[in-house]
Amino acid sequence: MSEKWWKTSHVTARGFDRDFPWMAAVVLWERLAPHIINSEKLNDMMQEGYRLCSEGKEDEGCRIWLEVWEHLKKRFTPEMKSINDAEKVFSGLQNLFNWCQDLEMELGNAGLKEPSFYEKRIEYCREFCRLFPETDRLIIENMKRAEAESYFTLGMVEEGDRAFRDLVEEFPDSAWVYIGWGDMYWLFRDSKAPRDYDRAENIYRMALERNVDGREDVLERLQMLEEERTNETAV
Repeated sequence: MSEKWWKTSHVTARGFDRDFPWMAAVVLWERLAPHIINSEKLNDMMQEGYRLCSEGKEDEGCRIWLEVWEHLKKRFTPEMKSINDAEKVFSGLQNLFNWCQDLEMELGNAGLKEPSFYEKRIEYCREFCRLFPETDRLIIENMKRAEAESYFTLGMVEEGDRAFRDLVEEFPDSAWVYIGWGDMYWLFRDSKAPRDYDRAENIYRMALERNVDGREDVLERLQMLEEERTNETAV
Protein backbone atom coordinates (compact mmCIF):
# COMPACT_ATOMS: atom_id res chain seq x y z
CA MET A 1 0.00 0.00 0.00
CA SER A 2 2.69 2.49 0.99
CA GLU A 3 4.74 1.70 -2.11
CA LYS A 4 1.70 2.39 -4.29
CA TRP A 5 1.15 5.72 -2.52
CA TRP A 6 4.73 6.69 -3.29
CA LYS A 7 4.22 5.86 -6.96
CA THR A 8 0.78 7.40 -7.46
CA SER A 9 0.77 10.37 -5.09
CA HIS A 10 2.92 13.42 -4.58
CA VAL A 11 4.55 12.37 -1.30
CA THR A 12 6.78 15.07 0.15
CA ALA A 13 8.01 13.17 3.21
CA ARG A 14 11.79 13.30 3.65
CA GLY A 15 14.31 12.01 6.19
CA PHE A 16 12.72 10.23 9.15
CA ASP A 17 9.30 11.16 7.77
CA ARG A 18 9.80 8.79 4.83
CA ASP A 19 8.59 5.96 7.09
CA PHE A 20 5.29 7.71 7.77
CA PRO A 21 3.36 6.37 4.72
CA TRP A 22 4.33 2.81 5.65
CA MET A 23 3.35 3.35 9.31
CA ALA A 24 0.09 4.92 8.20
CA ALA A 25 -0.64 1.93 5.97
CA VAL A 26 -0.10 -0.45 8.88
CA VAL A 27 -2.47 1.52 11.14
CA LEU A 28 -5.05 1.79 8.35
CA TRP A 29 -4.88 -1.97 7.73
CA GLU A 30 -5.32 -2.75 11.43
CA ARG A 31 -8.37 -0.49 11.61
CA LEU A 32 -10.12 -1.57 8.42
CA ALA A 33 -9.16 -5.25 8.17
CA PRO A 34 -7.87 -6.49 11.56
CA HIS A 35 -9.02 -10.05 10.70
CA ILE A 36 -6.51 -10.22 7.84
CA ILE A 37 -3.06 -10.75 9.33
CA ASN A 38 -0.29 -8.94 7.47
CA SER A 39 3.45 -9.61 7.56
CA GLU A 40 4.06 -6.71 9.92
CA LYS A 41 1.70 -8.28 12.45
CA LEU A 42 3.32 -11.70 12.03
CA ASN A 43 6.72 -10.11 12.54
CA ASP A 44 5.53 -8.52 15.79
CA MET A 45 4.16 -11.87 16.96
CA MET A 46 7.44 -13.60 16.15
CA GLN A 47 9.41 -11.03 18.12
CA GLU A 48 7.01 -11.29 21.05
CA GLY A 49 7.51 -15.07 21.03
CA TYR A 50 11.27 -14.67 21.18
CA ARG A 51 10.93 -12.26 24.08
CA LEU A 52 8.72 -14.62 26.04
CA CYS A 53 10.96 -17.62 25.41
CA SER A 54 14.02 -15.67 26.52
CA GLU A 55 12.19 -14.93 29.79
CA GLY A 56 11.50 -18.61 30.40
CA LYS A 57 7.86 -18.36 29.30
CA GLU A 58 8.18 -20.92 26.52
CA ASP A 59 4.56 -22.02 26.81
CA GLU A 60 3.28 -18.50 26.13
CA GLY A 61 5.82 -17.94 23.38
CA CYS A 62 4.95 -21.21 21.66
CA ARG A 63 1.23 -20.45 21.72
CA ILE A 64 1.92 -17.24 19.82
CA TRP A 65 4.31 -18.97 17.42
CA LEU A 66 1.87 -21.76 16.65
CA GLU A 67 -0.66 -19.09 15.72
CA VAL A 68 1.96 -17.56 13.42
CA TRP A 69 2.52 -21.00 11.87
CA GLU A 70 -1.20 -21.37 11.15
CA HIS A 71 -1.23 -18.02 9.34
CA LEU A 72 1.93 -18.84 7.39
CA LYS A 73 0.53 -22.16 6.20
CA LYS A 74 -2.17 -20.28 4.31
CA ARG A 75 0.58 -18.64 2.25
CA PHE A 76 2.45 -21.80 1.33
CA THR A 77 1.83 -23.32 -2.10
CA PRO A 78 2.43 -26.87 -3.41
CA GLU A 79 5.34 -25.57 -5.48
CA MET A 80 7.24 -24.72 -2.30
CA LYS A 81 9.10 -27.96 -1.57
CA SER A 82 11.65 -26.60 0.91
CA ILE A 83 11.62 -23.98 3.64
CA ASN A 84 13.99 -21.92 1.49
CA ASP A 85 11.33 -21.83 -1.24
CA ALA A 86 8.86 -20.50 1.32
CA GLU A 87 10.98 -17.55 2.43
CA LYS A 88 9.22 -15.40 -0.18
CA VAL A 89 5.92 -15.50 1.73
CA PHE A 90 7.25 -13.57 4.71
CA SER A 91 9.41 -10.50 5.19
CA GLY A 92 10.42 -9.60 8.72
CA LEU A 93 13.29 -9.47 11.18
CA GLN A 94 13.48 -13.28 11.26
CA ASN A 95 13.90 -15.69 8.38
CA LEU A 96 11.71 -18.77 8.23
CA PHE A 97 14.71 -21.10 7.89
CA ASN A 98 15.88 -20.29 11.43
CA TRP A 99 12.51 -19.57 13.01
CA CYS A 100 11.01 -22.93 12.04
CA GLN A 101 13.88 -24.71 13.80
CA ASP A 102 13.53 -22.45 16.85
CA LEU A 103 9.84 -23.34 17.05
CA GLU A 104 10.65 -27.05 17.21
CA MET A 105 13.24 -26.47 19.94
CA GLU A 106 11.03 -24.23 22.06
CA LEU A 107 8.11 -26.64 21.80
CA GLY A 108 10.42 -29.20 23.40
CA ASN A 109 11.32 -26.74 26.16
CA ALA A 110 7.65 -25.91 26.74
CA GLY A 111 6.92 -29.63 26.96
CA LEU A 112 9.13 -29.88 30.04
CA LYS A 113 6.52 -27.81 31.89
CA GLU A 114 3.37 -28.83 30.05
CA PRO A 115 3.44 -32.26 28.31
CA SER A 116 0.71 -31.26 25.86
CA PHE A 117 3.34 -29.25 24.02
CA TYR A 118 5.07 -32.51 23.12
CA GLU A 119 1.90 -33.45 21.27
CA LYS A 120 1.98 -30.10 19.48
CA ARG A 121 5.67 -30.71 18.69
CA ILE A 122 4.84 -34.05 17.07
CA GLU A 123 2.11 -32.49 14.98
CA TYR A 124 4.31 -29.55 13.96
CA CYS A 125 7.33 -31.67 13.00
CA ARG A 126 5.23 -34.05 10.93
CA GLU A 127 3.53 -31.14 9.21
CA PHE A 128 6.83 -29.41 8.46
CA CYS A 129 8.31 -32.53 6.87
CA ARG A 130 5.17 -33.12 4.82
CA LEU A 131 5.08 -29.54 3.54
CA PHE A 132 8.80 -29.17 2.86
CA PRO A 133 10.28 -32.62 2.03
CA GLU A 134 13.16 -31.11 0.05
CA THR A 135 14.46 -29.02 2.95
CA ASP A 136 18.08 -29.58 4.00
CA ARG A 137 18.44 -33.20 5.10
CA LEU A 138 19.88 -32.29 8.49
CA ILE A 139 16.80 -30.21 9.33
CA ILE A 140 14.47 -33.00 8.22
CA GLU A 141 16.47 -35.45 10.34
CA ASN A 142 16.29 -33.18 13.38
CA MET A 143 12.55 -32.65 12.95
CA LYS A 144 11.89 -36.37 12.74
CA ARG A 145 14.19 -37.06 15.69
CA ALA A 146 12.30 -34.46 17.74
CA GLU A 147 9.09 -36.26 16.86
CA ALA A 148 10.53 -39.62 17.94
CA GLU A 149 11.84 -38.19 21.23
CA SER A 150 8.45 -36.63 21.94
CA TYR A 151 6.77 -40.02 21.77
CA PHE A 152 9.08 -41.24 24.54
CA THR A 153 8.34 -38.24 26.74
CA LEU A 154 4.64 -39.00 26.40
CA GLY A 155 5.14 -42.64 27.38
CA MET A 156 4.44 -43.84 23.84
CA VAL A 157 7.53 -46.04 23.77
CA GLU A 158 6.43 -48.35 20.96
CA GLU A 159 5.63 -45.38 18.72
CA GLY A 160 8.99 -43.86 19.63
CA ASP A 161 10.86 -47.04 18.76
CA ARG A 162 9.01 -47.24 15.47
CA ALA A 163 9.86 -43.64 14.64
CA PHE A 164 13.54 -44.19 15.40
CA ARG A 165 13.61 -47.37 13.30
CA ASP A 166 12.21 -45.35 10.41
CA LEU A 167 14.92 -42.76 11.02
CA VAL A 168 17.62 -45.42 10.91
CA GLU A 169 16.30 -46.56 7.54
CA GLU A 170 16.20 -43.02 6.19
CA PHE A 171 19.47 -41.77 7.71
CA PRO A 172 21.56 -44.93 8.27
CA ASP A 173 24.87 -43.05 8.33
CA SER A 174 23.92 -40.46 10.96
CA ALA A 175 25.44 -41.14 14.38
CA TRP A 176 22.92 -38.89 16.13
CA VAL A 177 19.97 -40.97 15.04
CA TYR A 178 21.36 -43.93 17.01
CA ILE A 179 22.61 -41.74 19.84
CA GLY A 180 19.23 -40.07 20.19
CA TRP A 181 17.50 -43.45 20.22
CA GLY A 182 19.83 -45.04 22.75
CA ASP A 183 19.63 -41.99 25.00
CA MET A 184 15.91 -42.62 25.48
CA TYR A 185 16.73 -45.70 27.56
CA TRP A 186 19.05 -44.13 30.14
CA LEU A 187 20.28 -40.59 29.54
CA PHE A 188 17.22 -38.59 28.48
CA ARG A 189 15.62 -37.95 31.86
CA ASP A 190 12.21 -37.01 30.52
CA SER A 191 11.83 -40.26 28.62
CA LYS A 192 9.14 -42.55 30.02
CA ALA A 193 10.94 -45.66 28.75
CA PRO A 194 12.19 -48.02 31.48
CA ARG A 195 15.91 -47.67 32.13
CA ASP A 196 17.65 -50.32 30.09
CA TYR A 197 21.42 -50.03 29.71
CA ASP A 198 21.66 -53.15 27.58
CA ARG A 199 19.05 -51.83 25.15
CA ALA A 200 20.88 -48.53 24.85
CA GLU A 201 24.22 -50.24 24.32
CA ASN A 202 22.81 -52.43 21.57
CA ILE A 203 21.46 -49.39 19.75
CA TYR A 204 24.80 -47.56 20.00
CA ARG A 205 26.62 -50.62 18.72
CA MET A 206 24.31 -50.74 15.71
CA ALA A 207 25.88 -47.43 14.72
CA LEU A 208 29.40 -48.83 15.10
CA GLU A 209 28.54 -51.86 13.01
CA ARG A 210 27.38 -49.57 10.22
CA ASN A 211 30.50 -47.43 10.52
CA VAL A 212 28.50 -44.20 10.71
CA ASP A 213 29.82 -40.68 10.40
CA GLY A 214 30.54 -39.37 13.90
CA ARG A 215 31.83 -42.69 15.20
CA GLU A 216 33.76 -40.87 17.94
CA ASP A 217 30.52 -39.45 19.36
CA VAL A 218 29.06 -42.96 19.59
CA LEU A 219 32.16 -44.28 21.37
CA GLU A 220 31.95 -41.38 23.82
CA ARG A 221 28.32 -42.23 24.57
CA LEU A 222 29.22 -45.87 25.15
CA GLN A 223 31.90 -44.83 27.61
CA MET A 224 29.47 -42.58 29.48
CA LEU A 225 26.94 -45.39 29.64
CA GLU A 226 29.46 -47.90 30.98
CA GLU A 227 30.66 -45.48 33.65
CA GLU A 228 27.13 -44.85 34.88
CA ARG A 229 26.23 -48.52 34.78
CA THR A 230 29.37 -49.38 36.77
CA ASN A 231 28.69 -46.66 39.35
CA GLU A 232 25.10 -47.77 39.77
CA THR A 233 26.16 -51.38 40.24
CA ALA A 234 28.74 -50.33 42.84
CA VAL A 235 26.10 -48.48 44.84
